[in-house]
Amino acid sequence: MLVALVLAAGCADDKVGKDNGTGAQPSASPSARPDGVGPHRSGDCLDASSGTLTRVDCGQPHEYEVVLSAALPEGTPDRHPPDVPPAIEANCRAARTDYLRGPDADATRLEVLESWPNKELWDKGDRWFACVLAERGEDNNPVRRTGALTGALAAGLGPFQRCMTHEPLANGPLHVVPCDKPHRSEAVPGVLVLGLPTDPAPSLQEMADRAVPHCERMVADYLGGPRPGVKPRAIFPLPEEWPGGRTTAVCYAVSDTMVTGPLRG
Repeated sequence: MLVALVLAAGCADDKVGKDNGTGAQPSASPSARPDGVGPHRSGDCLDASSGTLTRVDCGQPHEYEVVLSAALPEGTPDRHPPDVPPAIEANCRAARTDYLRGPDADATRLEVLESWPNKELWDKGDRWFACVLAERGEDNNPVRRTGALTGALAAGLGPFQRCMTHEPLANGPLHVVPCDKPHRSEAVPGVLVLGLPTDPAPSLQEMADRAVPHCERMVADYLGGPRPGVKPRAIFPLPEEWPGGRTTAVCYAVSDTMVTGPLRG
């Protein structure tokens, strides 16, 4: 059963997962679940190592974890691939926060993707979508890992903290690495919610007026005070990204030089 997986966190042009050029990804297990929609339910772990998405026990190696499964809303255009309404991306991002039980998911390498049926299943009438978590690896492909992610952020960012080899750019390419690898930028706790996706999008200036002083405080708290050679940076969404649930500002501590290991402490 083929599904399409499209990155719904980070920059819009980046993807987690090896794409075959058609927008499709490996197949999922063939039978629909009685307690979910389509082949998935929240808490399923999916292994893609064999070229098909196979449901496995979360204690076994896998790349993906389902956080939400639901029917596509009525009125979704009847063409494939579907034009997924922004509300679905917003739902996926909210489901990620609930599943991880922490407010700072946007400061981590745990990113959410959307999936839906392939063309064959679509033509048979399948109309579901699922929201799937993946941990972004150094090569921008999903990390093959063991263990469930539910509640993974309840005690903070932990090993999932997002670091980058360069200064973060709102629409630039991402070279994301674990924070024990050489890097210049570290996302810090204190993701700022700027509003709801159903609200009118603020202007960039309005977002900056709130995000910049907030991030100055969050980075100072993170570092324990000012530090020579390290500056705060706020990254916030473009107004057109707002309806898809990209409604937060993420704060970064940015070093002038490469570091290995966290700047904190």
